[in-house]
Amino acid sequence: MKLYTYSTARQRLAEVLEEASREGEVQIRRQDGRVYAVTLVTESAQSPFANVIGRSVTGVTSKDLLRAVREEGWTRGARTLRSAQGGRVPRRKKRAGRTKHASTR
Repeated sequence: MKLYTYSTARQRLAEVLEEASREGEVQIRRQDGRVYAVTLVTESAQSPFANVIGRSVTGVTSKDLLRAVREEGWTRGARTLRSAQGGRVPRRKKRAGRTKHASTR
């Protein structure tokens, strides 16, 4: 196990993290004497999107989706697609005190 000073660890952060991956733990000592341990939590073996659940959309092709997004933007594109499918899209409520233009001070 290797011990780094805070200044050295800050300058060589990538090296410190790689060392923690290889050795299991690296310690960092601050000037006041406190010591911290850096360890690898888990190895990422799967995609970060592995737990994302998709929504089934029938009757809409990827071309339809891309066209709607390009033409209308993300918010309006979703509204356009839903209305084309017969679904109702709730509108956002306007916040009190908010205006379209920036206020001058």
